[in-house]
Amino acid sequence: MDRAQAAKILLEKGWLSHTPSSFQESVLARSNLVHFDQGDTIYSVGDPSGGMFGLIRGGLSISVAPGERGPYIAHFARPGAWFGEASAITGEPRKVGLMATREACLLKLPLHAIREITGKDPDTWRLFALAAISHVDLAVGACDDLMIRDPTNRCIAILLRLAGRRQSSPVDASPVDVDLTQSDIADLANVARTTLSSILRKLKDAGSLDLSYRRIRILSPAVLQTMLRD
Repeated sequence: MDRAQAAKILLEKGWLSHTPSSFQESVLARSNLVHFDQGDTIYSVGDPSGGMFGLIRGGLSISVAPGERGPYIAHFARPGAWFGEASAITGEPRKVGLMATREACLLKLPLHAIREITGKDPDTWRLFALAAISHVDLAVGACDDLMIRDPTNRCIAILLRLAGRRQSSPVDASPVDVDLTQSDIADLANVARTTLSSILRKLKDAGSLDLSYRRIRILSPAVLQTMLRD
């Protein structure tokens, strides 16, 4: 993948796509492509402050450790997602960890580049903060989903969030792969592993899912959205 292809992906969806073109140019001009193999750690909870990463190809598991437990997986990221802005803004250690769930290509915006951009135009801090706000929105939505009483609906909501289809379906209605284990998803949905297995089997029998090792393929996100609404 070259820089032109990478830029095209990140300008079509995700944080950078919602910023002004002049800012987009500044970010892209100061970024470089980095590659990771499956299982590689991009950074871990507690690592020193650093730059931002935009996912171009592949998938990332997102881990957190906010309390006594952890780190544990809290989310799955697909192309278009950006991470690292909180640490860049505050200068504090990383609050989440990123690991490649398959071969991944990312765009890295170093911390010194962020400081250069904001040094030339302090108002651009607002644009970097937009990435943080999007993650707040994601966290609020995740908390709301956990309040769903019915375990089947709660699991469907979690699957849709992991697939990036929780609120709306993009024009591309193709199947979506989520590179997490059933144990990971059971923890995310706050259900027993046996309960999740039963729910997933029913969804598979209904033609909504395909199950494989460490991966769940959502064959039709729109169908799951309809099930959740009904």
